Amino acid sequence: MVCGAGNPPEEGHGIGAWASLKLAREGATVISVSDQALNCQTVTDAIVAEGNQGMAHVADCTKSDAVEGLVKACMEKYGKVDVLINAGIHSALPMGFGKMTEEAWARGIDLNLNAHFLLLHKFLPVFQKQQSGNIIHFTTIAGSVGLGQGPQRHAYAAGKAAAATLTKRIGVEHAKQGIRANVIGIGYATGPLVNRAVAQAIAGGANTTLEKVTAGRDAYLPRGFQVLPEEIANVAAFLASDASSAINATEIYADGGTSGTTYGP
Repeated sequence: MVCGAGNPPEEGHGIGAWASLKLAREGATVISVSDQALNCQTVTDAIVAEGNQGMAHVADCTKSDAVEGLVKACMEKYGKVDVLINAGIHSALPMGFGKMTEEAWARGIDLNLNAHFLLLHKFLPVFQKQQSGNIIHFTTIAGSVGLGQGPQRHAYAAGKAAAATLTKRIGVEHAKQGIRANVIGIGYATGPLVNRAVAQAIAGGANTTLEKVTAGRDAYLPRGFQVLPEEIANVAAFLASDASSAINATEIYADGGTSGTTYGP
């Protein structure tokens, strides 16, 4: 189960879609979930085109009844859930606390934290009954480090940080029931979301280009270029596999080393 998976065909595959593709290539039957039918169907079509197994499911995971419907659909079709990944349910707006409103804060926390709570709340009983389960939460390194010195995305960082802590607590408290829960801390990465944000900024009058933004973001990584969605998917596939059986209730950074650096020469 990959929640927050898929992009419109013209955008290419983002982090969630790549997670779905990678897991399917490793032999999993993948349910790709999005609140937009076109998005989850696009990645499911790509999975099936490669000869692998998958299905699309439309759900707004900020709604309790929608998540209950997701659980029901999965159990009716497959009878079990092995891995639950929250890959892309989020909002990173607005940029800068001066732009924050009560409504924007509520929406950000709803997407970045409450949706993840609902996924855990509805799927955990399934895992407990199975006496097995694997939960993976994709978060941002902005939730654990003071990212940069300029204005940042406060509801995004706060919500994701809380969801990450919640995930790790579930892993600790239910480990004896065969349940693991881990977090992937993602740094500066390429993909459709960044491209879309830059295009919107330019349309709004910003004096920049995608090339300038990419060069700036590349410079934030010690290796000199951003993390690729495929690389994050590889980490997710490892955590989803039995090869990572000793890893529980922790955060693995897929950020090219950004979180381990600081300002200076």
